[in-house]
Amino acid sequence: MPKKAKVAVLKVDNFNDPYDTIKETVKLAGGFEETVKKNSYVTIKPNFVRIPKFLHSDEPAPKGCVTSFEVIDAVIRLTKEQTSKIGIIETDALLGTAEQAFKKYRAYELAEKYDLELINGTKDELAKCEVPDPEFYVAIDDLNWLDSPEREIFAAEYTLKLPKKYLNSVRISVPSMKTQVDPYSAITFSVKNMFGVLPEVAKFLKFHESFKFEGNKYNTGIGVGRSLLDLCQVAPPDYAIIDGLWGLHGPGSPGTGYSVKIGVIIASKDAWAADTVAGQIVDFDMRRLFYFRKAEKMGLGVTSMENIEVVGEEIDSIKAPPFKVDVSLESIKLLDQVCHR
Repeated sequence: MPKKAKVAVLKVDNFNDPYDTIKETVKLAGGFEETVKKNSYVTIKPNFVRIPKFLHSDEPAPKGCVTSFEVIDAVIRLTKEQTSKIGIIETDALLGTAEQAFKKYRAYELAEKYDLELINGTKDELAKCEVPDPEFYVAIDDLNWLDSPEREIFAAEYTLKLPKKYLNSVRISVPSMKTQVDPYSAITFSVKNMFGVLPEVAKFLKFHESFKFEGNKYNTGIGVGRSLLDLCQVAPPDYAIIDGLWGLHGPGSPGTGYSVKIGVIIASKDAWAADTVAGQIVDFDMRRLFYFRKAEKMGLGVTSMENIEVVGEEIDSIKAPPFKVDVSLESIKLLDQVCHR
């Protein structure tokens, strides 16, 4: 019998304080209290993308680009009803550090208000992780037949290492809803959001394989999906709460593009199922993405709508303007421009 999942979706009336909607959505989805047990340690992973044009100025990022302050605040308040041991986690990237993101998106303010830990996963103690059925990180055991130092040299980039505080926590993904300019990762919801816990600084270079066509460079993003399949075998998000107040799509997203008002909260114990429903709302079939199809075959989550029970709102009643994944050369150039690369 196919695995089943429940996903809750509710409209948001109060964008300034969506706490009541988030609490009710989580209640409908079920499983939050059994997932976030009393006095457990929780890591909350928002989407704090670093776009230099906005990171190093007072200019706000486009709506939908990052998880909204109001949603993060509400999720923290809800989580504190179960435990006071909460951390917000991000890692360093080529375009900026976790600390710069914490400052830009007011995480320091939240940490002071709620006595939170802010975790830079790149600087945290890392643990080597064995992936049962590796797609990208293949080297923890597979190079034992090599002698030193070659074994260590070739294994270094292909051994999954994760922050220990993340590994030893209850993990909540709190993403925004936005598209990417590469066709193999294409869109960011709950699962893709967890790419940001990988501690490598040069994530873009490592996972966004590129090629040239007629003299122009294109990024595929194919390694992103493969790395997420590995991550979710070892330390998947335990709960997903999607910030659907606004979405961002179109040319140059997530750095530019079109911000659209969606006005929903989506929640589920199954992050893959939550993302599948989010895709339906913005008219994007998540099973277009190879790693979503494979995830269900691997038993990581549910990505077929016929196996998902949607509670709360009817999807047809909350449909947003269709998201356009723009991977054209012009779109890539727009993103490169705001990323100062």
